[in-house]
Amino acid sequence: MKRFFTLFAAFAMCVGTTYAQATVESATPKEQVTFANGVKTDKAAPEFKSEAQIKAEKAAIRKEHNTIEFNATLNGSLSHFNNSWQSVNGTTNTLTGVGNILFTHQYKKGKFVLDNKITGKLGYTYNFFDEGAGVNSVTKSQDEWFVSTAPAYKMSDSWNVGGSVSLRSQFADGATKNSSNIFAPAYLIASIGVTYVCPNAKFPIKINIAPLSLNATFVTNEAVRDYYYAEKFGADTDKSTLTLDQLNTPYAFGLTLADKNGRYEGGSSVQIDFDKTFGKKGVFRYRTTVYSFYGWINQVSQQNKSKTNGVQYESIAPTVRWENTIDIKATKYISTQLYFQLYYNKAQNAKVQTQTVLGVGLAYTFKNK
Repeated sequence: MKRFFTLFAAFAMCVGTTYAQATVESATPKEQVTFANGVKTDKAAPEFKSEAQIKAEKAAIRKEHNTIEFNATLNGSLSHFNNSWQSVNGTTNTLTGVGNILFTHQYKKGKFVLDNKITGKLGYTYNFFDEGAGVNSVTKSQDEWFVSTAPAYKMSDSWNVGGSVSLRSQFADGATKNSSNIFAPAYLIASIGVTYVCPNAKFPIKINIAPLSLNATFVTNEAVRDYYYAEKFGADTDKSTLTLDQLNTPYAFGLTLADKNGRYEGGSSVQIDFDKTFGKKGVFRYRTTVYSFYGWINQVSQQNKSKTNGVQYESIAPTVRWENTIDIKATKYISTQLYFQLYYNKAQNAKVQTQTVLGVGLAYTFKNK
């Protein structure tokens, strides 16, 4: 009997275990819920730029659009003769110093081009004698400043259309106290036209043709005007006694008494610029500018006046200014400069004026490219 219960209990345990196993195996797993995220995320961390990096990028952009050059020279020369030489040849001892500056700036963005230029030169000569041979003196040898700006629009690689404005005068008084002064004289030039720019960098020539151009001469200092009036008509001459021809006669830098403080001429102009540096180290540089103006508008006006009031008409001649500069670098800071200028303005002088200056001295040049 005991065996029977033992077998029955063992059988029941087997059946229960089998049922339990079958129940677990037949159970269906629960469905898993998944979530979809439709928002795209940028896994890369945002780029951080330091203040120094931002400044560097801005500086690179400015350098790309702007081309700057600054050049300064200080030249001098000395000549000395003893008393014996001076007594025979009538020469004087001289010590001359001349300072020059050149600043050019070009801005380019797209098809817009802006050229700016500033030049200046100032020189003095000290005339001295050995003891008892004469009286020492100081005279001005060179004096001029020039400012110009020329906005233009590029039509092609070779042609620009635009205008230019320039102003030229001097820093100090002339050889005599009242012979010249700042804005006495001063020359203003404004023009509108087209410019040819050679696309070949080896031949950097520019030719500006301006069908409409204005030339203005100003003598704003009364003392300067009186000085030249006295030379031309006599200090004691009453202006009210002058004839109409005399009132229209140039007496101070092309200015007439009828013009008062300024003289304006309208016409056309042509300007040619060439600036070339030779050699890899830029040892030799040649710059030249030729400017010619013909006042045909002013000439037509004078012809009409001559018919109206009987004033004798005189044909207007073109004004020509030709400047040449040669720089030769001996070292980085020592150079030789040769300057030659030819100038013709019939209203000032019926003859051609020229000057030649040769100097050796210190030089400094800065370029951002």
